[in-house]
Amino acid sequence: MEQLLEYEELFPEPPMTLEQYLQGGDKNIILNTAAFFLGFKSHQSKFKDNRELLQAIFGPENNAFANEVYNKIKYREDQGTAIKIINPYTSLKLFEYFFSKPEEPVTQTSAEFEKNLFKAYLLLNSVFTKAQETAFLSTNRLDDDLKIPMMMFCMHYPVSDKTNYDLSVIWSTQVLKAIYLFQYLENNEKTKFLLTAFLAHFVQPSWEEYLKSLLPLTMSTLKNKKEAHTDIVVEKGDKFEEGCVFIEKLIVTEKDEIDQNDFLTTRAKPFYKIKDLFLVEKIFKGAYFLLRDINNTLALDRKVAGLKGIYGHEFSEQILLYRTLKTIYTGKMIRFSGKELADNHIDGAPDYYIRKGKNVLLFESKDFLIRADLKASFDYNIYEEEFSKTLYYEIRPNGQEKAGAVMQLISTIRKLLKNQFKPDISYHYKDIFIFPILITHDHQYDTPGLQDLVNSWFSDELTILEEEGLFINRVKPLTIINIDSLIFHQIALNESIQLHEVINAYHEYIKLNRTIKFKSDVEKKQYRMDKLVPFSFFIDKYLDKLDLWRIPPIMNTVAPALFKDAEMKL
Repeated sequence: MEQLLEYEELFPEPPMTLEQYLQGGDKNIILNTAAFFLGFKSHQSKFKDNRELLQAIFGPENNAFANEVYNKIKYREDQGTAIKIINPYTSLKLFEYFFSKPEEPVTQTSAEFEKNLFKAYLLLNSVFTKAQETAFLSTNRLDDDLKIPMMMFCMHYPVSDKTNYDLSVIWSTQVLKAIYLFQYLENNEKTKFLLTAFLAHFVQPSWEEYLKSLLPLTMSTLKNKKEAHTDIVVEKGDKFEEGCVFIEKLIVTEKDEIDQNDFLTTRAKPFYKIKDLFLVEKIFKGAYFLLRDINNTLALDRKVAGLKGIYGHEFSEQILLYRTLKTIYTGKMIRFSGKELADNHIDGAPDYYIRKGKNVLLFESKDFLIRADLKASFDYNIYEEEFSKTLYYEIRPNGQEKAGAVMQLISTIRKLLKNQFKPDISYHYKDIFIFPILITHDHQYDTPGLQDLVNSWFSDELTILEEEGLFINRVKPLTIINIDSLIFHQIALNESIQLHEVINAYHEYIKLNRTIKFKSDVEKKQYRMDKLVPFSFFIDKYLDKLDLWRIPPIMNTVAPALFKDAEMKL
């Protein structure tokens, strides 16, 4: 836990406005500085050291000013408060707000502008932390079991996907998912023309060639030794012009309309020395935004109707989830995909069903996004309402209840405990262990606290099953799992350890020991926060600790030809 440095912490005088601080400053310096900040590593950055950071920001003329700032920070830290200056959300706001601004005469000196830009940045930090106060206010009346998890979730959810990530994990899974996506688009009659239009936009003969052109650019983020700065060099040669044209398609320009809420423009067009995360996400996640925009330009008879639904259901569930689970679980078992169950007219069936011995795994896949302005609210009341629509239930205008993931899982569990799940009845209900699993498709949901919220709903519904007289003793808590975790660890989960074994270890780790006597409220709060680790973080550390981590099968099994030419030249 660190405290974000705000304007008021350093300067006694009332602040000017953002525009006033930056008026007459060099626009290129603003953008380059924001991009410089965005290039910092999410973990183990040398600029986490505030002395290093201030030395990088200020020149010799502002040495006294920088020392004064550092001494004030050091005083706070000596009192036990860890201080951080750089906030990715602030850096993105600074970049995207000023990117579309017209050029104006430069009237500030370099020394003046260094100080004013720093003050403007801290002012944006203040705006951010003020917004975060909503997290405290909106969770204040919750029961003790949910108060800390929901406070943590509300504080971090708007920015978690921009701060908590492992770039190598995201890169690997983005590549695999992109390959699966392009194969799907190519083999689906409804989407073939959209793929053709996409490739025409990038002047590429095939999706394989598109990835060959893109992957070296994204590899630079993994190979780059210079923190906060990446050079992309198009070498002169036979394909020099084609290389320049390709990169131009990925560069955000002043003609692009900037989305102020969740940086969607920057995700789709990540180049301007911009955040490494967005560049890596470009491989798969950014492809959807580009496909969507290209689809909107097509003639009506060529446009793919319901692209979002096709992407979120047919591809995410029937390609990504099915393919991954078939890789992870092999050998003797009973398994049914959601499509197989639907084709056999099994109402309310899970998206995937596996019984291996006495272990039953029920999967519900939800590929959804919370609207960007609501995501940025920090408000528990808004989050509870929005997440419950997809993950719990929603009351329709006609008064009918639409079941979300929790209710869908509870419905199947009820049938299993009554031996009424027709596709599989060859078991005794007291012998089986049931693992309810919610599959998500975006790492924004790997935020501490969400697991607790959804499990509180699940526990309430499980209590109702118990009141009905059903034997719930072997029903495990619900587990939220990012599909990327399964994709990235598919080799280990197939060859070395079963997914349900990792789930057991996870819930043993996060289980609260209510008999512990704490010396202080601070110690009690820290203990509670330590139990909020998302499954995606846990499995990475757990498999690494057991020496079971295995390289994802990109090089060996998935289109190895794509990587033959993908060598980065810097």
